[in-house]
Amino acid sequence: MDYPPEDRIEVIRHAYVGLFRLASALLFDKYVEFIDVYAGVRSAERETIYRQIIEHKETAMLAQYIREKGREEGRQETQRENIVEILQIRFGTIPTDIVDRINSIEIPNALKNLLRMAVQLNKMDPDKLFS
Repeated sequence: MDYPPEDRIEVIRHAYVGLFRLASALLFDKYVEFIDVYAGVRSAERETIYRQIIEHKETAMLAQYIREKGREEGRQETQRENIVEILQIRFGTIPTDIVDRINSIEIPNALKNLLRMAVQLNKMDPDKLFS
């Protein structure tokens, strides 16, 4: 992305807003990462952009979507942590590959089912846990 540094944030913000206006939420989630990779967006820049989006009235819908997305990601992270903690309390040390598998799950219903299974298991059985 060959824009002067002082214009960079504004150009990326416009790309986010344009994508949000053109695409459904699912496609926005899929392609916003393309913008980040193409533009080489750094986390500090992303925070500045999100702050600007939240502050502008004309981007209120995108700001609301970002807030909701953040809350959902926070809930999922908490669910993952709870599942691991339940398994640790019940069975002791949990193998890293199982923790990694739990942490890779992003579907809310799958996490909910996994939480139930973690509570119901009689022994640490990865096949049954992830069935």
